[in-house]
Amino acid sequence: MEMDVYDELLAAALFIIFSTFVLWVFRKLWAVRKRKTINDTSSKSGHYWSPIEQNEQHNYCSGCREHIVSGYECDNCLLKVDNINCLRSISTKIQCKVNQTLCRKETFDHHWICGNIGADLFCEVCEELCGDVGLQDYRCSWCWRVVHTKCKPKFTLHCDFGRLRRTIIPPYCVTTRKPGNRNQRMAVIDKVEVPTDIEKWRPIMVIVNPKSGSGAGKQLLRNFRAHLHPAQVCDVLKSNIAASLRWIDEHPEVDVRILIAGGDGTICSALDQIDTLSRRIPVAVLPLGTGNDLSRWLKWGKKCGGDIDVIKLMEDIQEAEVTLVDRWTIDAESQKKLGVRLQSNKTLSMTNYVSVGVDACVTLGMQNTRESIPRAMSSRLLNKFLFFTFGTRDVFERACKGLNERIDLYLDDVHINLPDIEGLIFLNIPYWGAGVKPWATYNDSHRQECDDETLEVFAVTSSFHIAQMQIGLASPLCIGQAKHAKLVFKGNHSFPMQSDGEAWVNSAGTVLISHKCKTAMLRKAEKQSTGCGMFF
Repeated sequence: MEMDVYDELLAAALFIIFSTFVLWVFRKLWAVRKRKTINDTSSKSGHYWSPIEQNEQHNYCSGCREHIVSGYECDNCLLKVDNINCLRSISTKIQCKVNQTLCRKETFDHHWICGNIGADLFCEVCEELCGDVGLQDYRCSWCWRVVHTKCKPKFTLHCDFGRLRRTIIPPYCVTTRKPGNRNQRMAVIDKVEVPTDIEKWRPIMVIVNPKSGSGAGKQLLRNFRAHLHPAQVCDVLKSNIAASLRWIDEHPEVDVRILIAGGDGTICSALDQIDTLSRRIPVAVLPLGTGNDLSRWLKWGKKCGGDIDVIKLMEDIQEAEVTLVDRWTIDAESQKKLGVRLQSNKTLSMTNYVSVGVDACVTLGMQNTRESIPRAMSSRLLNKFLFFTFGTRDVFERACKGLNERIDLYLDDVHINLPDIEGLIFLNIPYWGAGVKPWATYNDSHRQECDDETLEVFAVTSSFHIAQMQIGLASPLCIGQAKHAKLVFKGNHSFPMQSDGEAWVNSAGTVLISHKCKTAMLRKAEKQSTGCGMFF
C-alpha cells in the first residue's frame, strides 16, 4: 500500500515538472511570435522592440508614464513602454532615430528621448546631475548628451554625434536594404556616402554573437545598436555576415574597421568572411568566450561583460595599432577502406592554434556536454568547471597515452621523432590554453612572430602537465618550427582534434597544415600615464 502512495506522489511530481516545462516552452514560443508581430506592426516608425528584463528597475513608460514592471524597449533609441497599447500609441507619435524621413543632413537635429536617464549623467548646459524619478530630462539617442527639461531650449538644435562622431555612419549618408533571404531579418547597408562635414571619419562595423558570454552577447548587441547606426551591427544569428559587409567592397573610398564580439568559433568564422573581401580590413576582437587567447594577445582583455562603455571602446578601436597575423588552412583527409572513406574530408581555417591529443580530448568532452545542457544554464563558470572535470578525469584515464606511436609528424617535409607524449599543438599566437605562454621559454633561441608564416610546435605529456603549465610550474616540450606541417594518423584509431576551441573526432588519415593568408588585426594601444598616475 505504501508503494502505491509513493508511486502516486512520484507520478504527480513528474506531471508537475512536465507541465511546467511545457508551459515554459509555450511562453518562450509565444514571446518570440509576439515580438515578431509587434515589430511588424511598428516597422514604419523604425522601432525594433525587445522585452525589458524584469530585473531592470526604475523605468517608466513613455506612453502612460507609469512605472514599468515588464514591458518593451526599442533596441535603437531605448524608448520604453509597459504594454502593447502604449507601444502602438507611442509608435505613431515618436519616430525611431533611424527613420529615413527624419534624416536630412541640412536639418539633422538631436533625437531626444524623455526620461529613463542614468543618475550619474550631467546636463550639457548647467553641468548639474540629470535624471530623477519619473519621466524627466532628455537624452539624445545619437550623441548621448543629456539635458534638463528646463535647459533643453538653451541647447543647440543640431546634432554632431558627440564622441561617436568619427565612428557612426550618419543616417543621412546611408541607404539600407533587407536581403531576400528569409533568415535575413535585419536591414544591411546598401550604399554609403562619405560625410563631408566629419573629419577623419572611419566607421566601425560590429559583428556580435548574442549567444556568447552567458548572456553578455545579447546585452552587447543591444548596447551597440543603441550607440551606433543599427545597420552597423550584425547579429550572426539573424544576419548574413557576407551580406552585411558587401558594401565595403563596393565603396573602396571608405576607410573602415571591424569589431568581432564572440568566442573563438565566432571570431574564426567571421574572419573567414572578412578574408574574402578585396582589401585588408583591420579587425578588433571583444572576448566573450572561455579561453579568449587572441583577445589577450591583442590586449582587449581576457573577458568582457555586456555593460561595457561602448563610447570608450569605439575610441580605443579608432586609436588601435594595426598588426598582421598569419592564418592557416587545415585539410583533414580520411583514409579509404574498400574504396569508401571512413569520414568525409574536412577543411577549416585556424588563427590561434590546432592540436591533437589530450587537450583536444578535454575540449571535445566539454563541448559535447555543453551542447546537451540547456542554453539558459550555460555560463563561463560552467565551461571552466567542465574543463576542470574532464581534465581531472583524463589524469586517471589517460585516453591519449602513447600518441607518439600512433602518429607520424613531418615539419617542412622532414620526419620528426617524437618523445612519449599525449598531446601535440601547432601554435600561431603567443597565448594558448586560456592565458598560458608556452613558447616564452624558447623565445630567445627560436623567436616567435605572428606574421612570419611559421608555426611553433610543442607537446604535452598529460593533462597534469597542462595543469602545471597553467600555474607556471612546468614548460612544454619544444618540437620545432615549420612553414608547413603534416600529420599521418596510423592504424584504425580515432583522434580527437581541435582548432581555435572547436573540437571534433578525426579518423585515420592525413592532416595538412599550410599557410592561408595574413589578416590585419587591431592591437589596443597602450596609453602612457601622466602626472601622479604614472607612479601608482
